[in-house]
This record gives sequence, C-alpha cells and structure tokens, in this order.
Amino acid sequence: MSALAATTLLTSAATADDTGPAGDTVDITDDAGTVSLDEEGLFELPASNDGEIQPQNFTSKIVEWKPGNHESSHWSDNDYTEIKFTGCSLEGVSGGGRSLHVQLHQAIPFSLDRSLGSKRFTNCFKGSGKTSRGEWDTHESGGDNRYFTIPKHNDSEYSRTSLDVRKVYVDTSKAD
Repeated sequence: MSALAATTLLTSAATADDTGPAGDTVDITDDAGTVSLDEEGLFELPASNDGEIQPQNFTSKIVEWKPGNHESSHWSDNDYTEIKFTGCSLEGVSGGGRSLHVQLHQAIPFSLDRSLGSKRFTNCFKGSGKTSRGEWDTHESGGDNRYFTIPKHNDSEYSRTSLDVRKVYVDTSKAD
C-alpha cells in the first residue's frame, strides 16, 4: 500500500466523537427520534389520522425507455406499493403483442437491492386512456426506499424497442 493511500485511509477514519466542535460536549442517546415539540423549524405533515405520515404518491411519465436501462425515481416506502401506467406505446415493434414487465425493487443501503417481483402490463397498450396496474403488498426490512425498473418489453430483455408511458402513477397508501 502506498504512503498516500495509507495516509488517506488514516485521515478519513472519523468517529462520532470527532464531529463536535472543539471544547463542546455532545450528549449521545440511543433514541434518535427524541425532539422537543417547541423546537424551531418543526412542522406537521398532513395525514388522515394523528401520528400518521402523508403517503408519498406521485405522478410522472416515461419517455424512450429501453428494457433494463433505466430506473424510476426512488420514493420512501416499506410496505404497500401500487404502480399504474396509462397510455403505453412501444416504438420499434413489428407485428405481435405488446407487453412490458414492471419490476419493483427495495433499495438496501451498502448492499445489493432486493427484487420484490414483477408484474406484466398489457392493458395500457389498448388505447391512450387504458390503464395497467400492479400491486405489491409486502414489508421488507433493511431499506426504506423503493423504485421500479422495466426489464422486459414483449417478454424479452433483449428487445430493441423503446417505451413511452403518458402517465405513471405511484401510490404508497393502501387506504386510497
């Protein structure tokens, strides 16, 4: 190992005790969620019941995705996920059927992400107002962010087609 690499390794190994200003003491507790309700900057997120957090539902679109070469935005979720595609089209298809596979993943920090399975969507190809829907109702530990990929078009991961989806809706609340 070179001297520069050894120096870099030694100087970058900081501990929690090194992060406070010199001369100050920092109280360390096991409860990272302890806050004072009078603390400046706190605000309440709207929710249907006290103590719940508003689900992070969002709407988006897909433009020119090839099989397996994109991933969606990540969102905070660890239980229920519903994904809807409305108005799907594949460019570069000759003849045959139209389908795609939506695969949900759980992002695991400092490890390989976990696949939560895939759903085959076909209905969204039957017209601009038609919707395909996939639902995953599973709790996974080890990470709290999810995202989806589209590994297959027309049941093939080697397809040279390009996918457009007019509306993508991600719902993280089973209640609605």
